[in-house]
Amino acid sequence: MNQCTQEEIDATYQKIQAKAATDKDFRQKVLSNPKEAIKEVSGKEVPEDIKLNVIENEPGVDQTFVLPDFVGEELSDEQLDNVAGGRCTAQCNCAGTSNYSRR
Repeated sequence: MNQCTQEEIDATYQKIQAKAATDKDFRQKVLSNPKEAIKEVSGKEVPEDIKLNVIENEPGVDQTFVLPDFVGEELSDEQLDNVAGGRCTAQCNCAGTSNYSRR
C-alpha cells in the first residue's frame, strides 16, 4: 500500500473500524495480524518494512494519544522543518489515522 493515496488509506481505515466494531473475528484479526486485515479490506498488501501497532480502545477512555518518538537531543534542521511545516512521515499517526504510506 506504499503507493496509495491518503484518501485510499483513510477509506481503508474507516472500513476496518466499521467492520471491527461489529465482527468479533475480524476484530481479533486486526489485533493479531493487522496487515492481513488491511489486505482483506483493501485487496492490497502492506509492505514488509511497514510496522503497525493496533490497540483497542478501553471502556471509559475518551481519547487515545500516540506520542512521537523520543528525541533526547536537539532536533536537526530537517526535523525542525518537518515539524514547522506539518509534514507527515511514515512514523506519525495523524489524527488517529493509520498512516502507513511512505512519503
